[in-house]
Amino acid sequence: MKSKISVRRRRGQSGNAVLEGALILLPFFAIILGIAEFSMVMFIMGLLQEDARTAARYVTTYNMTYNGAGFSTQTSLVQQMMIDGSLGFINTNNVNTYLQLNFYFPDDLTTPATAARLPHTWTDNGHPPQTQTVQWVNAPGNVAEVRVVNFPWNWMVPMPGFMPGRSITFGAEAVDVLQGLPVGLTQPPTP
Repeated sequence: MKSKISVRRRRGQSGNAVLEGALILLPFFAIILGIAEFSMVMFIMGLLQEDARTAARYVTTYNMTYNGAGFSTQTSLVQQMMIDGSLGFINTNNVNTYLQLNFYFPDDLTTPATAARLPHTWTDNGHPPQTQTVQWVNAPGNVAEVRVVNFPWNWMVPMPGFMPGRSITFGAEAVDVLQGLPVGLTQPPTP
């Protein structure tokens, strides 16, 4: 008698396993895909930040060769460094859109230095204060900034009603103070 009841119960519950599996697997996969999505964004942000930091540091040395190739401007050098280091996220098609190389005078860190503002004279706050005049936007003592701006990321798995394929944008930024000119160089290279 007992065996007939348990057989009937098993027959009546045979569809429950499929339903329970579906109810558990959908949230499980959503969590896994969410982790993958946010991990990818964090990876790209870290990658771009590290590349910007490396490029900013490289600009401060006034070295115009990279990976055995010579460059005519510091901007083209930084662009190539970002292309090489970003695993294809920054490439030759979008480098001009997302990458900026700016220089700032030490007394004005809010407005990028331009050729129209040259020569630029400023007074440092040393003891005693000294007036200095710079002739180049990338003169020693100025600040170099490498920026990745408005880099878009579309979600791998858009979720209608929650994230319907809208992209997010993020960026990276690194700054460093330009060092002295290398021996034998009388003026900095073209920015």
